[in-house]
Amino acid sequence: MVAAALAALGTPALAADYATCLLDNLPGVKNGPAHAAALNLCGSKYPDRLFDVRRGSGRGLLGPKSPEQCTLDKARDTSWQPAAGMIMRACGCLYTPSAGPTDMCERYPLSAEIRAQHPAIKTDADLLKLETHYRKIYAAHPDADALFARKDFWAWVTQDKGRENAIIKGSTDTVIRTMSEFKSLPSPRTMTYEEAYGLPPSGPAK
Repeated sequence: MVAAALAALGTPALAADYATCLLDNLPGVKNGPAHAAALNLCGSKYPDRLFDVRRGSGRGLLGPKSPEQCTLDKARDTSWQPAAGMIMRACGCLYTPSAGPTDMCERYPLSAEIRAQHPAIKTDADLLKLETHYRKIYAAHPDADALFARKDFWAWVTQDKGRENAIIKGSTDTVIRTMSEFKSLPSPRTMTYEEAYGLPPSGPAK
């Protein structure tokens, strides 16, 4: 009840998301190392960063009335410009009026190719879920496109119906876990010239 009341008043006691964490840690920052430390701290606590924060979610009875007021209050003593810029971005995220439940502070852009593979997606809520799905897969496996283009990957996937269903129909975590499983397999050893032609192994040169 206390936490809900504080949230309604716009006076959070502890950072509840990435943007709030930035506003708790960046004001007053005067150098690059402190700026980097704040970003790393908040990123480790909230790895989804602004993708998981709804625009306008910081607005309340006692909070700043606008992103400009928030920026003025939080950045006035922050001489390191990149830190002041991130404060302005976090204030814009938290205190700009929301356009609806899917109005996140940041959205993940899907390629036209991926979008075309999901013609059943009609609502923005479903699109947001799809964006989150691919965003987390690419965050865990930046080489996902190259992996999906490999014939040995699909040969391995289709050897087992469970793996095939995991990749094609599985949840985000299941897809990530299955891809990691393939990557953990030992790489096939390249045969030597002697093995390829059935010759006895050659000894060291004399």
